[in-house]
Amino acid sequence: MNLRPFFLLLTIIIFASFSTKTKSFEGIITYKTEIKFKKENVQYRDYFEQKFGDTLKVYYNENGDIYKQFLNTGERGYDFNLYFNTNNHYYAKWKNLDTIYHYNVSEQTLDFVNKTSGQSENILGRDCEYIQIEGFEPIGKQSVIQKYHYSGFPYLNSELFKNFEDFYTNDLIDKAKSPFMKMELDLGDYVVTYTAIKIEPKRLNLDIFKVPNDIPMKEY
Repeated sequence: MNLRPFFLLLTIIIFASFSTKTKSFEGIITYKTEIKFKKENVQYRDYFEQKFGDTLKVYYNENGDIYKQFLNTGERGYDFNLYFNTNNHYYAKWKNLDTIYHYNVSEQTLDFVNKTSGQSENILGRDCEYIQIEGFEPIGKQSVIQKYHYSGFPYLNSELFKNFEDFYTNDLIDKAKSPFMKMELDLGDYVVTYTAIKIEPKRLNLDIFKVPNDIPMKEY
């Protein structure tokens, strides 16, 4: 009996399986968005209440691009954010502005203060851990605390985000190897929380991750 075809097939299956496991997640994660204020008298409270909407849809492709779609925001709220892996720039568009603002995320805007980690909660049937990084933005004199809850699923290839220095994103993904299942973003007077409610692995149209060419852009 010639076993060569059998071993060839087995080798193909093993390599195919390895490739599938190491491929970075492509698909959509939907989050419920909540905002809580720490006190009543917060400057620009009306703006912050409508800025983030009630739902966030995050689109990942296997190349490391990330598109964030903010749903049900107000007239002055976010429209979308986009991280483009090729040039390492982060783009933001507000509904009431006719310009897309972008910057290079290879520079860290936060001074490091503290880092902790521990066990978290169960989200979508998966036990999670958390990493919390506290930073300080010196220009605006703003304390920023990120609590990144993760389960290790779905898999993200941290090499794709190694140059995303700002907000310690590369450190968080390098540890978690997965998107956040829950993110608590403490911005001093208020906390924005994103909690995953649906994960959809699927092939995405690359047009989702293109910067619109009919809108003026400004780098800052």
